[in-house]
Amino acid sequence: MANRSLLFSLALVIFFLCATLHAESSTTGFEMKNDLPEEYADVPLDILVKSNKLIDHQVLKVRETLKVGVTQNAIYYVRAILGNEFASVHGFEPSRDAGHETVFWLVKEDGFYFSYDNASWKKDSPWDTE
Repeated sequence: MANRSLLFSLALVIFFLCATLHAESSTTGFEMKNDLPEEYADVPLDILVKSNKLIDHQVLKVRETLKVGVTQNAIYYVRAILGNEFASVHGFEPSRDAGHETVFWLVKEDGFYFSYDNASWKKDSPWDTE
C-alpha cells in the first residue's frame, strides 16, 4: 500500500512538472511590419527587441516584417529609431496579450499600431523626437 501511495505521489509530481515545463515553453509571438510609405525607403528603421536579454536587432526595409517567438510569461520590449524619431512599445505583454497566438504590429508615419486579427488596428504609441 505504501508503495502505491509513493508511486502515485511520484506520478503526480512528474505530471505537474511536465505541465509546468510545457506551459513555460509554449510560445506565441509578435510580428512587426514596416508599413511606412515608399518615400521612407532610404531611411533605416532600426528595431531592437529585448526581454531578459537581447533577442533581435534588425534594420527593417519598407514592407519587411520582423517575426519574434516569445515565452508567454515575459515582456518583450521593442525600441525603434527612424531618423530623428524614436518610440518604445511592449511587443508582447502577458497581461495584455494572453490568449492570443500572434500580436501584429504596424509601424506607420504617425506611430505604432497593434492588432490581434491583423485587420482592425489600435494606435499604441506615437513617434517621439528629441
